[in-house]
Amino acid sequence: MKIYKLRNWLVILSVFILASCLGDDDDNNNTPDQTAQTTEIKVSPALGLTKNANVRLILLATNTPIEGATGNTGETGVATITLASAITEPFIVEVLGGGDAEYFDEAKGVFLTLGADTTLRAVLSSFQSEVGVTTLTEIAATAILNTGATSAEAINLVNEQVRVALAPALTDITMPPQLIDAASGVTASSDQAGIYAVSLAALAQLGSSASSPALAIIDALRADFLDLTIDGKVGDQAFESPLYNASNFISEYTSAIQAYAQQVGLTDDLSATFSLDNIKKTLEGLSDIFASLDLGSLELDFVPGGLSSGSGGDSDDDDNDDNNGNDGEGNTLTITGSTTVAGVTTGIEEIKIRNVPAPDPNDLETIRKQIEDSLAELEVNDLAFELVSSSDTEIVVSVRYSVTTQGVTVTSDLTYTWTLTGKDDDDDDMDDDVMLPEVLKGKVFDMVFMLSESGSSYADGQKVRFTFSSSGMMFIDTDPEAGNGDEMSLDDVMMEGSEYVYKDDGFIYKVSVTETGLNEINLFTMENMFLGSFTADGGDEIANLELVTARAGEYRVVGEGHSRGTVVIGSDGSIDFDTGISFAQSDIVIIYDRTNLEEEKRIQVSYGADNNEPLINLFLSADGSTITSIQYRILKDEVDIMVTVEGTVTGGGGG
Repeated sequence: MKIYKLRNWLVILSVFILASCLGDDDDNNNTPDQTAQTTEIKVSPALGLTKNANVRLILLATNTPIEGATGNTGETGVATITLASAITEPFIVEVLGGGDAEYFDEAKGVFLTLGADTTLRAVLSSFQSEVGVTTLTEIAATAILNTGATSAEAINLVNEQVRVALAPALTDITMPPQLIDAASGVTASSDQAGIYAVSLAALAQLGSSASSPALAIIDALRADFLDLTIDGKVGDQAFESPLYNASNFISEYTSAIQAYAQQVGLTDDLSATFSLDNIKKTLEGLSDIFASLDLGSLELDFVPGGLSSGSGGDSDDDDNDDNNGNDGEGNTLTITGSTTVAGVTTGIEEIKIRNVPAPDPNDLETIRKQIEDSLAELEVNDLAFELVSSSDTEIVVSVRYSVTTQGVTVTSDLTYTWTLTGKDDDDDDMDDDVMLPEVLKGKVFDMVFMLSESGSSYADGQKVRFTFSSSGMMFIDTDPEAGNGDEMSLDDVMMEGSEYVYKDDGFIYKVSVTETGLNEINLFTMENMFLGSFTADGGDEIANLELVTARAGEYRVVGEGHSRGTVVIGSDGSIDFDTGISFAQSDIVIIYDRTNLEEEKRIQVSYGADNNEPLINLFLSADGSTITSIQYRILKDEVDIMVTVEGTVTGGGGG
């Protein structure tokens, strides 16, 4: 089955505790730079035009409303909010239903009530004076908030991918659209605002069978995109009464755009105007962000028609997904404990997270990984954990760490308790004792798919990267060259004869090995029909090696924990970090290209199957031309040495 990491509840918790402990500093946290001149932000909710709706601004990191940052859209549909200063961190624009709030539904052609249970949001990475809150921003906001993302980089990436998927002709989904408030006689502008308005109206048309089409389509799409693909499902749960046919979504959507555009006076080359050929059903490059999303724990009652229990496949698959109940169904993670700030210890309110995969108490690395996943957005220091106890019904782990925010250090002393209620001792199909052989553990394999029969989700000749963890998980990167991480992670490995078998999404992967290594991976349908084989990529080249070799040289460095004062990068990609810490080219498992990031541009050279193993990060300048700092890290051993590059002795591209 697919594994979705825990939603990062502790990000909000820890920052909230820190903010509350700062006491008199709250005002400064909520509205930074109070001495600056006043500034305005104009908010335009658009389903179409939305009247008499309250609007407020909320800081994303702390989920704290900004004092005085409220307004109402009135009859014009635009709320003007006056601030003491521009906001200097990511924030949420929230539009609230209730009272006299109503919106013009472009599918029904009338104003409909915007109920008190309705909230529309946009998440912005930085301040802007005009904001549109729309179907698209709500889809993106749902993803951002449920994944616990707080960085400007993550926010921009999610917003951008929603734009690319559903409105590629736009430059920004947070811009205000044209506000439409009539069923006939409307002329849409041919600029970005008009294109945006037509796109929103077309989406509303897809929900025309609902009583409130525009709101219904928001609910459907924001749920559907949580697994990164419009497929009429949330994970393995299908919509019971879908508003649209997922397989025909693009054709239905583009047809609705063309029809509505002509209705409102846009007729010139609609395919080019709306970039119809570029509309997609997938959000790409977000797998790292969405990896923290536990779909099983989300409450999705808002989905029109509700959710069914799955895709209706072979019922035997349910047994294979249980893994003794530790896949999360029925399990509960309870977090208790205390935090200490400036010598003052405060107990935290108990947190319960339902439907959480429980770690294997015999695999400490799995426990560490799950804890690290739950803390993924925090800059954690001194993480330590200890298995307190384990039984068939409960696993208890002691967790300690500290985090520094705004110059203040918060130390947490917590207890994680997994209560196992999904136990299934009758699951005879699973072999709990299956262990991967040494030729697979911690190894990465670049493979090429050779198509035999139609019906596969892979193309003939497609390159795919398989990574096997020491605990038995198999990670699948369907586009290694994109550098956007793994699309799937599968556990529940079984043995069939001499093959190691994984099942997911209607397919079976059978891994065949020899005494010296991986032989091939064969792909089957759930009905055991052979589809094709993944075989070893013939090339011995290490992907992205040139990123390292191009920066070969001897670098003068300074930093705590480093003794020699130099780091040497060889012309073959070898890295000699310090006395007794060096890696040859043959030690490299994978090189990640992170030079396209807006912040912390880097080249990550990994010497193991995951981020717990040794790695070296080469951090680059803003333009990517020089190395500014170098990090040597082994998470599992709590090793983290960062050095600053002062210059070069020979070659290289140092600071």
